[in-house]
Amino acid sequence: MNAETKTYQGSGETFANPERGFYINSITKHQDTPLTAIQAATAKKRNISLIRRIYVIPQYRYSSLPSSFLEFVKQDFNIARQAGIKLVVRFAYNWDIGGYDAPKDVILTHLEQLQPILRNNYDVIAYLEAGFVGAWGQWNRSSHQLINNTTLDVTPDSRAIFYKILAALPSQRMVALPFPKQKMDIFNTTQPLKSSEAFSGSARARTATHNDGFLASSDDLGFYTYRQVERDKQFLSVNNLYVVHGGETASASGPAQAYIGCANALAEMARLRWSVLNLEFHQSVIQGWKNQGCLPEIRRRLGYRFRLLKTTIPTQVKPSGTFAMSFVVTNDGWANAYNPRRVEIVLRHKQTKKEYRLPVQEDPRRWLPSQIKTVEVVAGVPANMLSGEYQVFLNLPDPSPRLYNRAPYSIRLANQNVWEAATGYNLLASSVTVTSNVSGSNYSGSQFFTSR
Repeated sequence: MNAETKTYQGSGETFANPERGFYINSITKHQDTPLTAIQAATAKKRNISLIRRIYVIPQYRYSSLPSSFLEFVKQDFNIARQAGIKLVVRFAYNWDIGGYDAPKDVILTHLEQLQPILRNNYDVIAYLEAGFVGAWGQWNRSSHQLINNTTLDVTPDSRAIFYKILAALPSQRMVALPFPKQKMDIFNTTQPLKSSEAFSGSARARTATHNDGFLASSDDLGFYTYRQVERDKQFLSVNNLYVVHGGETASASGPAQAYIGCANALAEMARLRWSVLNLEFHQSVIQGWKNQGCLPEIRRRLGYRFRLLKTTIPTQVKPSGTFAMSFVVTNDGWANAYNPRRVEIVLRHKQTKKEYRLPVQEDPRRWLPSQIKTVEVVAGVPANMLSGEYQVFLNLPDPSPRLYNRAPYSIRLANQNVWEAATGYNLLASSVTVTSNVSGSNYSGSQFFTSR
């Protein structure tokens, strides 16, 4: 079989990709501030694919959630889906340092009410911040003693709440706690996830962290355990290979001055494998990165950034024959793709535009930072496949049925001249000919391209 090996030019362009990068905030403290199509469209224009949607609901601390609020949340998810973005979601009962949270039984009732909505709309939820407990929903300063407010240790009540939060989402989505110590406490281990457990759908594999005091002090305003900063960082450096890690900076004054500069910020984001970061807070930190010149690199490297290196693709194949190709990718980002994602090879006839697709048994969540991955593809060409020239594409779509054919939810590779914006495909080869004039035996396996 004749085949052509091709190398690809990387791109330094900044562009949006699903479930990673900077996010902007949308905080609602009343039901008269819904997520709007204009907000979502503005995010897309800024190459932002994420909005953190925070629901502050003090009015429901001691009552069930009314149907009007549940419909309000549903509508936000619909707006996000229409706009081609995803949400980082949090629920909280106060938005100040001395505020009151809700009792355990009320929180569990609210989660029971929210569960059908979260499960039906998980496709546009990037991940859930644990929320509900403490000031700002940050699992700190709980007025109902749901955690130990001195040590931040979890209690039987907060452990029960956390497991209910996990249960409110399908196994494909993660929940982020505000402190790494709390993940260690809940699962009674200081050991990070292993590759063998990652993406298994287990409770531990679905538990992540978000840091809302990034670079504000030597311990990130208490994000790290007292006198255990290095232990926690070592834990997160491995753990975050397999779960999302996000948050925001908190200050550009006082102790933060020693940590917020570009050199330290880049090193910390790389070591801790940051996926998402608040673009709006703290504004002076973001402006400092802009002034020092590292903001473009941060935009590019938050989360995953897959770059195609090489492909080997046949130039001719016959109906009923074997299509064997390979592609090589690397991840220039700081983190992984943390939610499930499909991999497909698409053949599209140049004249008729008819497409044939092949699902590839490959998990992009395991294309880890700085690693090179070679993927081999072997499949059969249908006997009735129309002769002629075909383009070859790599497609990395969202597996959710409602998002599967939506280009904004497909992953774009960081290469020049490969992205097809209308479809969300990445072009690998411009011409493969299907012709009966090719010799060789027929394909004898079970994986075939199928038409659509």
